[in-house]
Amino acid sequence: MKPLAEIHVFGSLRKSIEDRNNYPLQIALENSILIIEILKCVKIEPEEVQLIMLNYKAASKDSTVHPGDRLSLFPKEYPIFADWKDLRFR
Repeated sequence: MKPLAEIHVFGSLRKSIEDRNNYPLQIALENSILIIEILKCVKIEPEEVQLIMLNYKAASKDSTVHPGDRLSLFPKEYPIFADWKDLRFR
């Protein structure tokens, strides 16, 4: 069995998920993968994402997810209380 990465999706991004009963999402990863590639896999447009957290820390879309990581995706309607600068999706 391949190691899993866990994906938590919030707000309006949840509507993009085909199997809403299977939450949080878990994807099998043999190797590391870029966050932008994970978005393609779960059919979420990058423009819909305002902020991502990787293992509870802000991350950029070019960050790498490894087996066992926890990824959280927040939509544009979520307020940001800190300036994450270049870590926001645009």
